[in-house]
Amino acid sequence: MKTPLLLSAPTRVIRDAARAVKRKVGLMIERVTAGTLSALLGLPGLVVTEYALESRAGERDVLHVFGQPEHEVAVCPTCGQVSSAVHDSAERCIRHLDIWGKVTFVHFPARRFECGLCQKSFTEEWSWIESQRRASTA
Repeated sequence: MKTPLLLSAPTRVIRDAARAVKRKVGLMIERVTAGTLSALLGLPGLVVTEYALESRAGERDVLHVFGQPEHEVAVCPTCGQVSSAVHDSAERCIRHLDIWGKVTFVHFPARRFECGLCQKSFTEEWSWIESQRRASTA
């Protein structure tokens, strides 16, 4: 006997808007806020502030998403101390999942902090980027 992969999967797939509109009654609808786009893109800790669409003739469109860190501090990976002393900052760009059929890049400042306790400098870590990678884990 096979077990379904999704226990809450609907028995019928709704394929037209007339039927889908009836389903909104049971949905938890949320207001759009400043963090909505960040949450939808799966970028915790980054607040999306701007975006730009780049149209290229004969090629897929490109979506550029620009963000700022949500917090002004970072945790030192060596000693665990919270640091707010930014040592250096540079623009970083990574490849993200395609959104709405558009090639997507996320732009944000890559900050280096100086730890006040152990005196070592460290780069801010993001849960959605593996170390020294140019693409998100998504």
